[in-house]
Amino acid sequence: MKETISLKCFNPQGVFKIQEPAGLSPRVDSLKGKTIGVFWDGKAGGDNFCIAVEEHLNQRFPTAKTIRLGWNDVGKIEKAKEEVDTFISAVGDSGAAGWIWTTQVIAMEKIGKPGALVMADVALWNAKISAKEHGMPPMRIVCMPSIEYFPNRGTVEEVRPVVEAYIDEIIESLTKPLTEEEKYPKREKEQEARAFVEIKADSYESAIEKFNQLYLDNHWGDGLPLIPPTEEAVEEMLTGTSRSPNEVIGLVPFRKGAATIEKIAINAVMAGAKPEYLPVIIAAIEGLTDETYALPDYSITPFSHMLSSEGSFNMMIMVSGPIGKEIDMNCGVGLLAHCNQANNSIGRAVELCVINLGYTWPGEIDMALIGRSSSHTFYTFAENIEDSPWESFDEGLGYKPDDSYVTVSTVAGMTLFGGGTVGPWSVQSALDNMVRNLSTNRMGMSKHVLVICPELAIVLKRNGFETKQSLRDYLYENTKVPYEEITNREMQRIEESINLKPGGLYYYERAADKSFVPKIKEALKPGGKVPMVNPDDIHIVVAGSVPGYSFGMRYFHTAHQTKQIKGAALTKSGK
Repeated sequence: MKETISLKCFNPQGVFKIQEPAGLSPRVDSLKGKTIGVFWDGKAGGDNFCIAVEEHLNQRFPTAKTIRLGWNDVGKIEKAKEEVDTFISAVGDSGAAGWIWTTQVIAMEKIGKPGALVMADVALWNAKISAKEHGMPPMRIVCMPSIEYFPNRGTVEEVRPVVEAYIDEIIESLTKPLTEEEKYPKREKEQEARAFVEIKADSYESAIEKFNQLYLDNHWGDGLPLIPPTEEAVEEMLTGTSRSPNEVIGLVPFRKGAATIEKIAINAVMAGAKPEYLPVIIAAIEGLTDETYALPDYSITPFSHMLSSEGSFNMMIMVSGPIGKEIDMNCGVGLLAHCNQANNSIGRAVELCVINLGYTWPGEIDMALIGRSSSHTFYTFAENIEDSPWESFDEGLGYKPDDSYVTVSTVAGMTLFGGGTVGPWSVQSALDNMVRNLSTNRMGMSKHVLVICPELAIVLKRNGFETKQSLRDYLYENTKVPYEEITNREMQRIEESINLKPGGLYYYERAADKSFVPKIKEALKPGGKVPMVNPDDIHIVVAGSVPGYSFGMRYFHTAHQTKQIKGAALTKSGK
């Protein structure tokens, strides 16, 4: 008789809270004579849909009054919330939008304003989950097939037939009397994660196969083989830190599962990390869960967008300070490649925490249509301190060079500035490429991460760039634009960035930093040179090889956090 093999493994998921359910507000009996809010979510094409809806409502109900506004018009929208008798929010067209605009509809329902979310079916799962978790599972949703909405949203004329097909359903969502279930929704079962799962098999190989299949079926893995997080393995992982296993680091976006030290350790085991990597992983999760720029009204943080958007955004995890060398992270040739256990398993552990503590999954919250490059490990690498002619990244932030830090930063794409071995290149061509890259999407209030290879850094220093700040100053000055060349659209963005009121969804994304606003205003005059990028949002790190390539990445300036590595028990650095 064969001996039975048993694997007792930790559940890697974090616990999140579900709000007490509330019923919908009573519907209006008719739209005749009512004030109807048509609230646009701010996404291109949705405005055309809202215009067409308003046209139909005005034709069908000539005694009704419509108020069409963008949700981000904070001052006007607050007044409109009081004035309307009923409303729609349109168009929930993405993973983030399905989640976010659900919270706004629920907030309106809770102050007695009956409404509905109009959306494309690509984001329906996210909207329903958001409604359940925010305490209004029966929230009314008018859902359109994506194939009908997206190809026709370009103009009002194109989208009118789509509105015609769904206008009756929209009207019904605002006027049809509530069912008993909509009045008195039942409380959903509180999410509970079993502490352990047990896998039994007649051989170790079979047990490992069953373990991996079970975790993948439960959406606890990433599609690659996992290391079983047994009690012994997790206990060994926890030797890497002096911090308490029960310490809560934060709530991981998107669905805000609690990240305890133990839960992070469980996912680190699964990723194949060593115990000495754990403090680095913890610091990365601290950055990811930082709520300095959170928007509580929308239940999101700056990192939420990257984890849910249809766009293929990504995350950089950059380790600076002596711990990078101590745990043998790659900072040179192939710094973003496979084959380095530290880089790859640290990035993978963070990715598994996003899956299991943030509850993201392709098609469920994570709606990246073609996925995210390097999504199994993100862009994880270390600063090349030894080959850099400049101060370290930490010193540039005013930190002690003996300490170690992790910077997590959401990024969108990658642009090469030059280098390599194929042909000669010049310092000026590299500088021109940087200026060109930073000047793209002018006045977008982006942050820029510039990864400069040691070769370029050394040559730049020989050519007068003594410090990173001198390079930052050069880029700031050379990306300025003469006032007379600012387009009308750019002027609108400038005015929005300096006048945007706090509280709206796009405030932290689009608002200029208060310290930067005077510099912009001062240049808005004939003969002025308008700054296109805040020098404080240009982050320079030396990494790579000689020869090497230098590259840049950008994203919202608030989705960027640097955290000190603390509590290390197995390394000299990060104590």
